[in-house]
Amino acid sequence: MLIGRLLFCFALVASGPAAADARSDVDAGIAAFNAGNPDAALSLFTNAIDSGELHDTTLATVYFDRGGVYLAKNDAAHAIADADKAIALQPGYGDALKLRGKARLAQNDADGAIADLAAALRSQPGDADAHFNLGNAYRAKGRGDDALKEFDSAIALRPTPAAYAARALLHLNAARNDAAIADLSEAIRLKPDLAPAYVNRGNAYLALGKFALAATDFDAALKLKPGDANALQGRATANAKLGHAEAAAADYDALAKTNPTDAGIWRVRGDGDLAAHAYDKAVADYTKALAIAPDDEIALLDRGAAYHSMGQYARAIQDYTAALKLAPNDARLYNNRGNAYAAMSKFDQAIADYDAALRIQPGYAEALHNREGALKAKNTGRKIRGN
Repeated sequence: MLIGRLLFCFALVASGPAAADARSDVDAGIAAFNAGNPDAALSLFTNAIDSGELHDTTLATVYFDRGGVYLAKNDAAHAIADADKAIALQPGYGDALKLRGKARLAQNDADGAIADLAAALRSQPGDADAHFNLGNAYRAKGRGDDALKEFDSAIALRPTPAAYAARALLHLNAARNDAAIADLSEAIRLKPDLAPAYVNRGNAYLALGKFALAATDFDAALKLKPGDANALQGRATANAKLGHAEAAAADYDALAKTNPTDAGIWRVRGDGDLAAHAYDKAVADYTKALAIAPDDEIALLDRGAAYHSMGQYARAIQDYTAALKLAPNDARLYNNRGNAYAAMSKFDQAIADYDAALRIQPGYAEALHNREGALKAKNTGRKIRGN
């Protein structure tokens, strides 16, 4: 990263050896940073600042440059402090406002970032990087429409892989999967080694049911970043959908090895077992997930489904009941527990659960269908198949 817009106005600097030393330190600091030595750059910029020979616009610029080095070192607090000093010396300094906005975003201060980045754009319209970072700040605030406008502006000014990838995430979150694929394809064209773009495009293909294309993208991501959990999870899902049970199982095993104390990974592996109808393995994996995260209602829901598929309806009911204590407004849980009661011919309890599901989600098609079946079974005395 080059340190930009160095406005050295040395007419404002006292002449003589000390001024020459300050200028030499600044030049050496820029060279050190661009050579990949940020610590040396910090030391040299600090020497120049402490010399007392730099003033006004020139001093503001060096504060900006030092702040940029701090931000590159992930030291947002010091970056903000230097940006403050630069702005105090040169009000409306667009690059310093942008630097402070980026540092505030790094500190999860989206509101502060939005204020600074908007001010930077008023100072220097047409700054693609400011538009890009403002888009990220709006996205952090959940303001998707505003974020989309900023990413559009950034791409129109300077189409970069990062801007395309960021806009694609907005499309993905809004289920605009075709638009996401188009943006991610462009990001990959510009930067073929961008592993997260392959993962996200794979997820978009998954959402569209294009499982072979998804698997290909996850393969590409894993070649670039071996062991990536998101890529392994996506490829496992794609392979499971394609009926490649052994390949899916291998990825789920690899996921579990990456972090055996991550409940989510065990739940994901359980999902793969469930999809492959390996119900006993699914129960074992969900049980491991619940040992780590006992309040994971999704793991309870899914283990209940596995128990149901095994014909262990009482255990399924126990899991659904436990999950309902955590998520009392989840219509699926009432519907699923109703199915387990119906499989045990406990039709009154089943109908009560279907009714509860329909109060939460009126028009819930599955619950309506299942309620009708339970009523008929109750009136005719026939049994309902459990699976």
